[in-house]
Amino acid sequence: MTTNQFWCAQSFSYILTYSFNRGVKLDALLHAAHQQFAEVRKELLTAPIEWLPAMRENLRSLEQGRNLMLLPLTEELKTFQITASPVARIAVETPDATRLAAILAKPVWDQAHWMCAPVYRDALAFYDSQDNLCGVLNICFGCDRTITHRQQDVAADTTTYQELKKFFVDLGHNIVE
Repeated sequence: MTTNQFWCAQSFSYILTYSFNRGVKLDALLHAAHQQFAEVRKELLTAPIEWLPAMRENLRSLEQGRNLMLLPLTEELKTFQITASPVARIAVETPDATRLAAILAKPVWDQAHWMCAPVYRDALAFYDSQDNLCGVLNICFGCDRTITHRQQDVAADTTTYQELKKFFVDLGHNIVE
């Protein structure tokens, strides 16, 4: 699927842009997880033997929490990633929506295939007139990768990412790679 195909498949009243996996929320969450991990490791040294399996499981769980940055905005349109903050609202019949449609309509001629794992930090969330979340496009500007809320890859041209990045910055996203 291309960005144009994804766009054309959306029936929406408005879009919210989200920023996540960056900033104060992420810093606070990572700091708290690091502190809790250190405390459990310290307790592990003096814990009774019968507590060890549960404590080790707790450590494994805390380590998985460190993989927070690999998560998209939502999974299957359910709960939002804990660090997510809405940035801008775009109504369907506005110049910003028209600009976004033009950016996403670009044909895919040249795609980058970076060897890094994507860290999605920006997203477009599509809502209907009853405020129901209908679709999400997660974007990683670090490796030019886009996926839907169903983890489906969405192809986009390298120029699409450049224009999308400028669009997001113009809306108020703090994109620093």
